[in-house]
Amino acid sequence: MKILLLLLTLAAASELYQRTEHYDDQIVVKCELKESFTERLGTLLEKDFVDLWGVDEEKRLHIRLGNQLWSELQSTLPECSVVIENVEEYVSKAEKKPFDKSNPEPSWFEAYHPYDDIVAWYQTLGKNYSGLVKYVESIGMSVEGRNIPAVHITNILADPINTVYFQCQLHAREWISAAVCMNIATYLCENYGKDEQVTKLLDSLQFVFVPIANPDGYEYTWTVDRLWRKNRRVNPGSSCMGVDLNRNYNDHWDEGGSSGSPCSQVYHGSFPASEPETQTTQAYFGAQNGVIAAVDWHAYSQLILRPYGYTMKPSPNEEQLSAIGANMSQAIYSVHGYTYTSMAASGLYLYS
Repeated sequence: MKILLLLLTLAAASELYQRTEHYDDQIVVKCELKESFTERLGTLLEKDFVDLWGVDEEKRLHIRLGNQLWSELQSTLPECSVVIENVEEYVSKAEKKPFDKSNPEPSWFEAYHPYDDIVAWYQTLGKNYSGLVKYVESIGMSVEGRNIPAVHITNILADPINTVYFQCQLHAREWISAAVCMNIATYLCENYGKDEQVTKLLDSLQFVFVPIANPDGYEYTWTVDRLWRKNRRVNPGSSCMGVDLNRNYNDHWDEGGSSGSPCSQVYHGSFPASEPETQTTQAYFGAQNGVIAAVDWHAYSQLILRPYGYTMKPSPNEEQLSAIGANMSQAIYSVHGYTYTSMAASGLYLYS
């Protein structure tokens, strides 16, 4: 259950976190990834209020859904069984995890932080490392009018032409995504001129971070619903809000693994790139010169996913991407002892 604990580790130390949404009528089921189930997974995820949480180390899916829907579907899902009987109790238990307040100045990375604090943190990083960091206050606005900032980290005097692009916090509830990106940014800045590899990287590349790609959804997880995934779009004609930004990009839109229902967790929006957050990040990525690598940081599973997601056809760069994924998996294991599985994204299920 490591992936679920990672998802639900909450900032109990922060007085700003005040959840009002509750999950008493919801459960989590685990499903064996048999071929017959995989074929039906896309259809299952299109149903309203069905929420894919993640995949564990034994390649079993964990899916959140309501008790009533489970009663209706249970006979058709013999591969699935209940693993969490009450999501509310599970979330509450995670929230009450004790926090060590004995240190009067705890490390920034010992807690999660809301949108405004993260923005201020990157602004300070830019001031402290002015020779390396360019802070862009806004590359566009969210649907509720919040800035979407960007951060460039490189040896500014070297003016490199190649780019590594990092997108963070696209799914609102995946708090560790923004934290990982801040940690990487810190490591690059603190080790330039000290670590040979980091120095070489920043002399030859620029790292572009979009640190909070879904600011409205992220703020909503702090104030209302900790498990909120989408943005905060008001969907005309529906009482259900939000678009899954990860299904909204203008690339093989609505070709599988998404839904046309606004109540679905994987609602793809009314048309390709309908959302200002998607339009902004899509345009900013396209404006960067010489992008040689890009990572969209998510948080559910111990997976390293590579192209493609919309088709089983191998990428033209499959051999190289597979080798990179294997190296990443080995590097993670060598440091932390956790096993991350590297695979083509479509190996999980087809989505776009």
